[in-house]
Amino acid sequence: MSSIKQDLVDIVKIYSKDPFDPVYVSSIPQGWTLHGKGNFAAVFSHPSLKGKVVKIYAENRNGIVDEITVYKKLGQHKAYSKLEEYGDRYLVLKKLDGITLYQAFKKGVFIPNSVISDVDKAINYAIQRGLNPTDIHGKNVIMNNGHGYIVDVSDFLKPYSCPKWKHFKFAYYTFYLPVFRRLHLSLPNWFLERIRKGYQLYLRISGFRKKQKNLD
Repeated sequence: MSSIKQDLVDIVKIYSKDPFDPVYVSSIPQGWTLHGKGNFAAVFSHPSLKGKVVKIYAENRNGIVDEITVYKKLGQHKAYSKLEEYGDRYLVLKKLDGITLYQAFKKGVFIPNSVISDVDKAINYAIQRGLNPTDIHGKNVIMNNGHGYIVDVSDFLKPYSCPKWKHFKFAYYTFYLPVFRRLHLSLPNWFLERIRKGYQLYLRISGFRKKQKNLD
């Protein structure tokens, strides 16, 4: 194809209304597929980009320079994507197949302990590379064939200590594993969103959001 910037970036509309909710996406060019949405960016795929995806930041959000730096520091590791090329607002990344842990909850797909172990190893690797793995949670981790992958590294240069993965693991071992190991129950979207919003409220009440804002 001719140009990612011309064919996609300059046409699609991506806007972040709330830094704690997924971005709004519109005007997706023909042939492109919305692969996923985060709080600051959206990810797209195209048949011509075999094994790759394009991540575009919202018009009103920064952070792409930091993410480029993180990928360069990470180098190559099986639990992370790989930076192929980049522009002012977009990254071309190696595509990681699988479903997010959030989607696994919705579909009733069991999350094995090996996924959690892979993420722990990936976190330790990033720390050894001089990074600070931050904002790791059910929507930023995917699993495929029993393996875990971290798909969003945009906050790995942040200076604060993030409790999200620690809390996720506590809930996984305390509540999820004892029940879902036997009963592969699917959880409705409204229930998962209520948990997500409730956890965001907890982070504000606990003072984490204030600390995060002051250090950003």
